[in-house]
Amino acid sequence: MVSKVSVTVFSVFALCLVFADALPRLPSQRRCRCIDQAEELQPSMRISNVKIFFKQRLCQNIEIIVNLQDRRRMCLNPDSRVGRKMIALMRKRMNQ
Repeated sequence: MVSKVSVTVFSVFALCLVFADALPRLPSQRRCRCIDQAEELQPSMRISNVKIFFKQRLCQNIEIIVNLQDRRRMCLNPDSRVGRKMIALMRKRMNQ
């Protein structure tokens, strides 16, 4: 009986070590950040920051994340009129 318990405890301990070693190797981003996307921004929305993520290995979409001054975040559709303008502005700034 003691040997079955010790084998079980040893197995659980070994599995914990294997998973603890594998955790740093897992990708930090597993999927796209944006699920729901807005088409327009309201004039009353005050933007504090804009982040644009271009296509990556784990997400094949262009994502625009807008941080508002009231601490809300929203995703903007990159195919919308405002989204295309933001992408063009970012590319223009990167080329300067």
